[in-house]
Amino acid sequence: MIRFGFLRRSLTQLRLHPLRTGLTLLGVVFGVASVVAMVSIGEGAQREILAGIEAMGARNVHVQAKDIPPADRSEVVNDSLGLTRADATALREVVPEIDALGYRCSAPVKVSSLPGPGPELRVFGVSVELPRLHRLAVREGRMLLSVDHHNTTRVAVLGPKLADEAFPQGAVGQVIRLDSTWFEVVGVLRGTAAPPKALRAPTPSADRAPAKKSDPHAPSDSDGGGAPFDPGVYDRAVLIPFDTLTTTLSPPKVYGELDLITAEVADIAQTLPVKSAITAVLRRLHGKVDDFTIIAPEAVLRQRKATQAVLNTVLICIAAISLLVGGIGVMNIMLANIMERIPEIGLRRAVGATRGDIRRQFLGEALVICSIGGLVGIVTGLVIAFVAARLGSLPVAFAWESMVLSFGISLLVGLVFGIVPAVRAANINPIEALRNDG
Repeated sequence: MIRFGFLRRSLTQLRLHPLRTGLTLLGVVFGVASVVAMVSIGEGAQREILAGIEAMGARNVHVQAKDIPPADRSEVVNDSLGLTRADATALREVVPEIDALGYRCSAPVKVSSLPGPGPELRVFGVSVELPRLHRLAVREGRMLLSVDHHNTTRVAVLGPKLADEAFPQGAVGQVIRLDSTWFEVVGVLRGTAAPPKALRAPTPSADRAPAKKSDPHAPSDSDGGGAPFDPGVYDRAVLIPFDTLTTTLSPPKVYGELDLITAEVADIAQTLPVKSAITAVLRRLHGKVDDFTIIAPEAVLRQRKATQAVLNTVLICIAAISLLVGGIGVMNIMLANIMERIPEIGLRRAVGATRGDIRRQFLGEALVICSIGGLVGIVTGLVIAFVAARLGSLPVAFAWESMVLSFGISLLVGLVFGIVPAVRAANINPIEALRNDG
């Protein structure tokens, strides 16, 4: 059993040689710091992805229309009319796992009474279920009701940023003009947190490639783990009932009646099977034209977890190399330290210390060095992660598990790389050691 006296002697030795001690600690400090910083940033990224998926509905499967330029639509219009309400009806009837389904479309507005150019205003016609599926809630007023949809009432719900800019004193009850039609504002949405970059929808230019017929066995964008819509799009938007939009602002489109369909399932584990079922149904209805993208949050999460796992493996290897170098440094310093302390070893053996006492003393010193290095490394790793979060806008989550693991690894390094010097010190002949003193 290691006696506590070794701790005092170890600290004395470290204090007598501060420069050498500092250089010995560097490898362990950098190794532990890299582990803590890497795990903190990785854990933060995972939590941000999970929060983004929850914000968009973890049990939702999104069918997003591809942006097909008008010049290219003539190539596909005979086989597909894009996303339509007929697609939504077919999915309800054919895929029994779908519990609820909503859709939306957007309409161009030339002029409005709201601030900003009309063409930049986002006006969405939404179905009854879509606000609930997209986790939209009102901070004042009310949401669009079933009766509004049934009667094609001219009412609107504004996004929070748009409402604050247009009506600082309160938007509910105000009247706004969209083109030549007047709408009463009945509600203002609560602000929505933007999802992490890894989950944001691709820019329109990414989907400009013309849709084409595809081999049913060939991979397509609808098979991939694309990115779901950005819920922050509603922050500066106007929401009106779908039928109100098609009867007052924009008649039903010949191609691409809808830009998004969202289906909700009972459990997140069903999202991938439902995604496959939706893909099969829509490809049949669209004549195998790839003019849509299907996104299941679980697929996105799996993809991001796989990517993060690869990154974590690489960083852990780097940290392991750093700790290996640090451990070798500890062993080298301890071996050099033994050569300087041969007289001390001989004297201790002469007054009754056993080989086990000498072995425990030097092994304890290695453990003290590495434990100090581990503690300093943990603090350094937390500082690095904090700086990365502030300067690089990286998500960070401090997990105590990573700190305990890092400290344990530093002790393991001290144990493994301290054994050789400790055994060598214990095997020194005390007579030769005392003779060396003379």
